[in-house]
Amino acid sequence: MLRRPAVKLITQTCHTLAQPEPIFLLLQKHSKSKSITLCKQIHANLLKAHANPQVHISNTLLSFYSECGDLCSAHRVFAQMPHRNVVTWTSLISSCIRYGAPEEALGLFKEMLEANESPNPYTFSVVVRACTSGGLIELGQQVHGLIVKYELADNEYTGSSLVDLYRKVIGSLSDAFYVFDRLSVRDLVLWNVMISGFAQAGDVNNVLRLFSEMREVDELRPNDFTLTSLLKCCCLLEDVEQIHGLALKFGFDRDVVVGSALVDLYGKCGDLCSGKKIFDSMEVKDGYSWSSMVTGNVRSGREKNAVLLFKSMLSQGVKPDQHVLSSTLRACREIGELETGIQIHSQTIKNGYQKDCFVGSGLINLYAGANEICEVEKLFRGMVNKDIVAWNTMIMCYAQMEEGSASLCISLLRELNHSVLAPDEATFVAVINSCKSASDLAMGVQVHCSIVKLRQGYETSIGNALVRMYSDCQNIESARKAFTGIAHKDEVSWSSLIGIYHQNGFDLEALRIFKEMLADGKPPTRFSLPLGITACAKIAAVDMGKQFHSLICKLGYNRDVYVGSSVVDMYAKCGSVDDAEKAFEEQGEPNEVALNSLISGFARDGNAHKAIQLFREMESMRFAPNSITFLTVLSACSHAGLVEESLFFFNLMMNQRYNMKPESEHYACLIDVLGRVGRLEEAYELVQNGGCVFAWKTLLNACRNYENVKIAEKCAGKVAEIDPSDHSPYIILSNMYSREGKWEEASKLRQKMVHIGMQKNPGSSWLM
Repeated sequence: MLRRPAVKLITQTCHTLAQPEPIFLLLQKHSKSKSITLCKQIHANLLKAHANPQVHISNTLLSFYSECGDLCSAHRVFAQMPHRNVVTWTSLISSCIRYGAPEEALGLFKEMLEANESPNPYTFSVVVRACTSGGLIELGQQVHGLIVKYELADNEYTGSSLVDLYRKVIGSLSDAFYVFDRLSVRDLVLWNVMISGFAQAGDVNNVLRLFSEMREVDELRPNDFTLTSLLKCCCLLEDVEQIHGLALKFGFDRDVVVGSALVDLYGKCGDLCSGKKIFDSMEVKDGYSWSSMVTGNVRSGREKNAVLLFKSMLSQGVKPDQHVLSSTLRACREIGELETGIQIHSQTIKNGYQKDCFVGSGLINLYAGANEICEVEKLFRGMVNKDIVAWNTMIMCYAQMEEGSASLCISLLRELNHSVLAPDEATFVAVINSCKSASDLAMGVQVHCSIVKLRQGYETSIGNALVRMYSDCQNIESARKAFTGIAHKDEVSWSSLIGIYHQNGFDLEALRIFKEMLADGKPPTRFSLPLGITACAKIAAVDMGKQFHSLICKLGYNRDVYVGSSVVDMYAKCGSVDDAEKAFEEQGEPNEVALNSLISGFARDGNAHKAIQLFREMESMRFAPNSITFLTVLSACSHAGLVEESLFFFNLMMNQRYNMKPESEHYACLIDVLGRVGRLEEAYELVQNGGCVFAWKTLLNACRNYENVKIAEKCAGKVAEIDPSDHSPYIILSNMYSREGKWEEASKLRQKMVHIGMQKNPGSSWLM
């Protein structure tokens, strides 16, 4: 049943049918109610009275039906109208577009033109919108031609719709700007559309120019959308600070959209302090602002703060999205908080993100870092519509395993090849990195063949991974071939190949490749220069080392910690201790590596007192000596026969100040100096605590010099136990027996050597 007001309204309508103007006002008055029943009642009474409504009344009825969503009735009204005007056509065209029928709207527009009805600006605006929603580029351009013909190109309605068409569908910012620049009236929305378009394209100059014109020419005040568009162009901290100043000036500093964008950019620029101030001042914090704070802390290495922020976000009742979940999972992985990560895992399930690829990859990395391979595989298999990032994450997880990584990665690669996805650059790099030893070489070669077959060449990163893989598998020739196959060799490519030859003892070849790199136009860097200098040190090529030193000074790397230290070490190993001191003094601020290199040089040169003095200076500069520092000082003292100094430094190493556990090499140095002065019993007590085979052999030689057969027998037995293939303890002990006239013991020892099949290696000389 109709309510009383509606009945009364219909009764009034029956009395006023002969007066069209009151009906028009009545329809207008109740059009906002969107009551389809009321609309139909008024229409029915008009038909019942056989009234012939005027055009503006029919237009109102048509619009009323459109507003109520009854497109069929609107079409019926349109069909029954004896006279139509531009408003009639525009109203129905607009209704078709509103309810998702752009093709029907364009058909009506064509009929309108054929009926010789001239479109108005609003008609063109809705028709262009239909072309935009339907992606009809050519038709949109034809409509643009009609707009020009009707001299409406500078109209704000047609112009704004054309700008939208050229920007969204055609993708031409220049054409959109051409239309925009010729408009007579441009509101803030249009300015924002253009500024946003250039901001997304990364055209900073045009963004700044348009922003300046908007303020000066049209005297418009920017809003939150304008400021966020400007922030998209910010790359440097200074730019962010300037936009922040504008936000403060126009009162948008506490706006949730602008504030969130500022927090995100301050985090990306590493200024977490400023980002936090804005974040704390925001009255309303949305998920994006919380996510920006968490991600910024993770990016800056403050993982614990990120986890605390995530917990605060949950306590505030803010629902986490996939971005903040993945960032927090990364933080948990970095700080090794598996338990917290498991709690976040439950949050992903609670909020419905357990099958999201982005979050799933973060969970895989978390459990992979904790070596929970079973959980990793379960997560991977449970992901729906896995993207290539998820596959790559799983492959990288397998690649990090110590055993069986290559076979697992290749098996997963084969599975990926049978899916709808194709492996990308990161996939192949991860699989190649899983081949880590000579036993994996055959599988690595298979992967290499697949890459060549699929790509007929490979990217630089893949080539670098292949070079490294062949190096790990000790196949230098194949590493060189893989290097040759890289189309665009970067500094990493050259440095990897130089390093391979240097590490395998081919230092001359390493230096030749370094020369090739320079000839190829690749400048040396702080990574490749130490490799060349170290190769010079290995072959004692001091003249070539000096050339490297000159090149380093020319390029400005002489104050670099790694490069400068390698120069000091090279001169020291080549015996040019004076040059090593000069190179050390060239460095602006000395470091532990350079100090250790110079102390080692003094030790090799036999200048123990200078080595000790430099050790004291190192302590006074508050540099903590490490095990290598103590080894070089002990070696210097050993070569100089400084027994008490050796004992002092050995005890200093173990005291409360440094609290280091001596390694076998430290014991060997101390045993050597004690053996030199005949303190064999003391040396024997020490060698039992942590002596290596070299220390036992050092003490055995000292026993031979001092004719101490008793300790020599114990040392020889220990050496034979550690290294049964070594013949030297038998020969030394046999000779000692012979010198003391113990022929029977000497004979038994020789017979034992024959019995176990051991022979003395014949002597050799470089001169013969």
